[in-house]
Amino acid sequence: MVSCPLQTTAGAGPWHIEVGPPALPDDLSGSSRYTMARHSKLQKQVLSLYRQFLQAGKEKPGFLPRIQAEFRKNASIPRMDVMHIEYLIRRGQRQLEQLRDVHTKRMGTFVKTTPEER
Repeated sequence: MVSCPLQTTAGAGPWHIEVGPPALPDDLSGSSRYTMARHSKLQKQVLSLYRQFLQAGKEKPGFLPRIQAEFRKNASIPRMDVMHIEYLIRRGQRQLEQLRDVHTKRMGTFVKTTPEER
């Protein structure tokens, strides 16, 4: 409980206010809606990279769906696979620099082919 001279509560006197989350119905009491999750440094790097990609992709038509698909595909990587995540962050930073280049017009991809297709 925290005292505050600016607001009052009924029957509590002029110098008392309760600070905290509002009372919740029983069905929402376990909800994480009222708590903020803390992100690790690695998670913050990934989110920052994603925001930077979205910002850079706005200026180039057709890039946003590819960017979103790539991040969604890699979202299933376990959080404990730090080496792989760090590798993807470095790779993503290089790709972001290419995307920001004014000469970049299209996004190419490498596709594995089977020996019969060659």
